[in-house]
Amino acid sequence: MVLADWSKISGADLRLIKKACHLNYGAISTGSESRYIHNGTSNIFQVSQGISTWFALVKPSSGTAKMKIGGIFKYYNNNNYVYSYLEIEIDYDGNIVSAKVVYGKVDGGTVVTELEDDVTDEIQHLSEMIVGAEVDVDDFEDGTTQGWEGDVSVVDKGYEGSKSLKVDASGNAGPYSGWNVTKHGYKSVGDSAVILVLAKRESECGEHVASESYYQKIEGVTPPSNWGWMTFYEFDDTLDIECHSEGWCEGYPCGCNSRVFVDTVKFVSYANAPWAFVKFYGHLKQIEGNWYLDIEVRVSNNYYTNPDTSVEPPTTKISSYLMEIPSAIVGNNTKCGIILGREVSDWINQNCPNVIIDYTKLFY
Repeated sequence: MVLADWSKISGADLRLIKKACHLNYGAISTGSESRYIHNGTSNIFQVSQGISTWFALVKPSSGTAKMKIGGIFKYYNNNNYVYSYLEIEIDYDGNIVSAKVVYGKVDGGTVVTELEDDVTDEIQHLSEMIVGAEVDVDDFEDGTTQGWEGDVSVVDKGYEGSKSLKVDASGNAGPYSGWNVTKHGYKSVGDSAVILVLAKRESECGEHVASESYYQKIEGVTPPSNWGWMTFYEFDDTLDIECHSEGWCEGYPCGCNSRVFVDTVKFVSYANAPWAFVKFYGHLKQIEGNWYLDIEVRVSNNYYTNPDTSVEPPTTKISSYLMEIPSAIVGNNTKCGIILGREVSDWINQNCPNVIIDYTKLFY
């Protein structure tokens, strides 16, 4: 699969997710603005006129969060494409505060929002499908390692609490000798979809070190030097901490420290979220010599715990709009894309509200 260049609707950092535009894949939003997913071979793509997908909604534990899901259609390049998405605002009680379908395009580099259609009343029946995230927390305040294995210990050094988990690969040696130390800590992640880690690293060498090398990693990423949150969306069956130090002493004893301290770990799961269905379809029309996409948006009349994703459920149209296609697109190869994102003021402390999509189909 070739991952090509994509523009940004909300100024978000780009994130590309494998298997997009195919059946049976899952993705969660990874930031506070929109993300885009796409697929193709070199620069030749199928012409996408619509998408359908199953989605789940996870509410915040406080305040509100906005979820976006939709499609980029008739894409030619960063300066010419058509898009439409459903935006749903959810509060901490699981209420749908507001909802709208947004229709827009980028025509010759100019961004045009053509319509924001209020559909709050039309999707109120989906409010009961909204659930909260399941969050398991390791804070080490009881003095135990709480299921962590390997070279780990609990120490009286914390940030939000008084204690933290430590992995320490410090080493030392006598004159004209050296050391090489690597230490690991790890824990099974279960069915977690997101893992949040509040951590810091420490590394320093004393006098008389002739040469040294050290690193500290959590899931391959270097922790901050001061306490800070790290967010992980891609991991195997375990969450891994690794520290390393090595060095050589010339004439006198010497040593280096290489440590990671973890104050808090949050394992976030969306395992029990029900699913609803949404479909965007653009009927291609030519009117007085110009090409239009007559976009219709439909949502399922119900939500499902274990849907049969091979069959479209009963749906109702909630919105439609006739949009002229940018002239540069007509007659050119186009790409397909899916909009997936959220807007939330305090992602970590609001328990990671999210929109999740799966089982996506494209229409040509």
